[in-house]
Amino acid sequence: MRHENPGKISRRDFLKGSAAALVSVAAAGTLGACAPAAAATEAEETTAAVSAAGTTAAETKAVATETAETTAAETAAVPAGPVDGKYVTKAMGHENWIYVATTIREGKITDCQVISHEETMGIGNFACSRIPAAIVEHQSINVPNIKGSSISSMAVKAAVAEALAKAGYDIADFSREIATETVSTKEEEDCEVVIMGAGTAGLIAALRLLEKGRKVIVVEKNAIPGGSMAMVYGGFFCADSELIKTYDITGTEGFYDLETYMGFTKTLLKEEYDRYDGAMPYQTACYSVSGKLVDWLHSIGVGFNTMGVYEQGTAYGASAYLAPGCYKGGAGYLSMFLGQRIEKLGGIIHYSTSVDSLLKEESGRVVGVTAKGDNGTAYTIHAGKVLLCSGGFARNAELMEKYYPQYSKYWFNCCSASTGDAIPMAEELGAYVECGGRELPAFLSTYASKFELAFMHYSTPGIIVNKTGDSIGNFISDNHYSMGRAKVDEATNGDTFYYIFDDAAANSTSDFERYGFDGYKAIFAKGEAVHYDSVEECVQSLGLANLAASIDANNAASLSGEPDAFGRKNCPFIETREGVWAIRVDPTFYLTPAGLAIDTEAHVLREDGSAIENLYAAGDVAGSIEEKDGKPYGCGFIAATTYGWIAADTIDREL
Repeated sequence: MRHENPGKISRRDFLKGSAAALVSVAAAGTLGACAPAAAATEAEETTAAVSAAGTTAAETKAVATETAETTAAETAAVPAGPVDGKYVTKAMGHENWIYVATTIREGKITDCQVISHEETMGIGNFACSRIPAAIVEHQSINVPNIKGSSISSMAVKAAVAEALAKAGYDIADFSREIATETVSTKEEEDCEVVIMGAGTAGLIAALRLLEKGRKVIVVEKNAIPGGSMAMVYGGFFCADSELIKTYDITGTEGFYDLETYMGFTKTLLKEEYDRYDGAMPYQTACYSVSGKLVDWLHSIGVGFNTMGVYEQGTAYGASAYLAPGCYKGGAGYLSMFLGQRIEKLGGIIHYSTSVDSLLKEESGRVVGVTAKGDNGTAYTIHAGKVLLCSGGFARNAELMEKYYPQYSKYWFNCCSASTGDAIPMAEELGAYVECGGRELPAFLSTYASKFELAFMHYSTPGIIVNKTGDSIGNFISDNHYSMGRAKVDEATNGDTFYYIFDDAAANSTSDFERYGFDGYKAIFAKGEAVHYDSVEECVQSLGLANLAASIDANNAASLSGEPDAFGRKNCPFIETREGVWAIRVDPTFYLTPAGLAIDTEAHVLREDGSAIENLYAAGDVAGSIEEKDGKPYGCGFIAATTYGWIAADTIDREL
């Protein structure tokens, strides 16, 4: 049912769907501590999307009247008294519909289960597991959201609320606020290494140190492991790994050889940022251990997708993707696997706990951290070494203003935990942030729900136009940076963009295997992709005066086989005979490549180049490894995993 080809959505149906979405969001807003702000934001964005579709006052009134009449009819159909049973309902999560089966008997919720979902593995699945259990335990839909998985949490609760309403129960009877129990416990702990952050770098480093026999404590402010990990595409550069040697039996695969890859990387350096005359010390350290990292992961049970390029199947570049595939949860499964393995080896992860200070001696030597759990527990953790893996700072307005003032006004589509907590703590000890103020990459998101569409140019061939209907240019080569430039360029009307595609592209969106994902079909379920019966109707509805000319120019290039005026090769032919699809999109920034200065062994540095004793950093808190060498950001996941590995080796050697 959920993999069928998208139907054509009329403008009127789109408006009705948007109105229903607003009602759903408003209802979800009553269900949790994080909900009101999120609901307000989503409502504003949905309203903006409806407005952008050219809604007239008469249409809005008609839709409102019809919605009210439908609601009245549905209400009249509800039985006079409660009717027990199992009710299957759904609510829109982050990725797509979440289906929930709620069983109600004699005034109690006796069972609640998510029976189908497509939420991100390593993020949304936690809410799909924990929220139903909490609802049954507390007999309330007002249980706290799972910290780090709020959108999915609210969706599950909204689906249960609908089930209660369908059964004829008063939702207020199941809306008792359930607060997190608080204590005033103080805990003193000792370990060899304390790690701030259970994200990509932190998990890799913790597991490696445990394997070396070290006592490790990890402090994570979310209720789940992974940080930004589950949001990445999950690829590893595996130069000189045994895995790739086994695959590359002819020795002709090119980038799987370290020397070849580093030679290619050197061509990407920006002269004005290259501090090492092409030596690339940070990337050399990174890619020199990446093959060992891949083999280690493979040896402990981490799965990789079948390597190679197959007809109508997955396609690989210079990376090996985690199983079951790119954007099919590979990195999320890895984050969960690492978290479980750390605890099996005796490591401790304090979830829902935030580090609030670094412990230091008068000499400045770091000797541990203090932290506070969401339940009120105060921790003082004494450690021989402290590793900062707390992520970037794109959600920290103060740090953005300080290090990226030109981007501080923009919203970032990133992990909500990216608040740069460790950076001011390290700065107090003399650490400094480097590589700030440079150009930032962006990817495509939907305008209304901010649903990420980074690979849409592959899954859904089409063109991007601005609010006048003019193509914004070549967004295929150098995709992320061209998106960022379009967003900040006032000449391209950076506040309004539409992605235009045809029926063939709409169908490929629903089952796209080139990189092993099909999640973008949610644009149809969310009602954000709208079909117009003709280009003229689309122009009139959205005000895209030059759209027809832009499509014609694209199609002329496609038929000729030549690049278009912007240098885009292999332009897709957009068939307009059956009309076109349009979705309002927004290039969104997603990370901060600036970060704490470290050396190639992960020591945190002062501006004079000296290392702060016992303090290390890896992952996004240390910024882009590539930018330290002078290359624009591109492979943060690989850098976070390899420098987590490097940090573990350095710390073990120096303990």
